[in-house]
Amino acid sequence: MILVNGALCTIQVRPAFKFRPNGREYARLDVGRDIRRAHVALLAIRKGRAMKLYVIPLTHLRNISSVYIPANGKYQTGSSKKPRKDWTRYEEAWHLLSGVKVRTNSGSPRHEFHT
Repeated sequence: MILVNGALCTIQVRPAFKFRPNGREYARLDVGRDIRRAHVALLAIRKGRAMKLYVIPLTHLRNISSVYIPANGKYQTGSSKKPRKDWTRYEEAWHLLSGVKVRTNSGSPRHEFHT
């Protein structure tokens, strides 16, 4: 856990992978106990040497155990399976940290980053 602009965050770094040989690459965000203890989930998707960072407040992850996010930021077009929520809108969404309510009794994190 780290403290980013006063909000307690967890970080997951995930590689991108394909479900089908000619399909798009996705990364999975697991919403477990560590993320539920924080205020914000930071997901870094690694695709080759490039990385994309997603900033997702915990309030947007209610009743979810995992999420698949496209590595290139685009969902498959022409598919009958539409995502219930467009998770790509959280890419570099640092502005969402300002709306996070911070609890003062959550303990002290080890690192502090400022954006």
